[in-house]
Amino acid sequence: FQETFLFGTTLRENLLFGSPRSESEITDALEIAGAFEFVAQLPDGIDTIVGERGVGLSGGQRQRLALARALLAGRDVLVLDDTTSALDAETEAMVMTNLLSNRGDRTLIVIASRPSTVAMIGEVLFLVDGRIADRGSHDELLSRCPRYAELMESYESDRHAR
Repeated sequence: FQETFLFGTTLRENLLFGSPRSESEITDALEIAGAFEFVAQLPDGIDTIVGERGVGLSGGQRQRLALARALLAGRDVLVLDDTTSALDAETEAMVMTNLLSNRGDRTLIVIASRPSTVAMIGEVLFLVDGRIADRGSHDELLSRCPRYAELMESYESDRHAR
């Protein structure tokens, strides 16, 4: 969701994208994506018209709506590429917790660089030059893979330097 696209229509139409869903399914998807509260506060709620590309919404709000749309698509496999990059740490943790605890039989492939996101994932595939260099939990990789540990440490150092 690095490039989140919303059409100049209602949030409902943006979420459903032509596939019929019940109100409870829409609500569930919005809650999992951490978007329910801010959508409920909009003037017309889910029937609020947004500008082309989601003008008037923050990057984090657009990302959460795109995630809700992906959840409503009902696919067995969901590939999430930096889905939480525009979210603050607290919202990111809530969204990732919601996703992981409500995935059902769905397979999630999460592409992430933030250590806080990676740490929540059950199995991490550490890629070097497009190949799997190691795999395991975040903690396992920290303890046995020096290159992974260095990468995570450099990210944290960069983050604290800002």
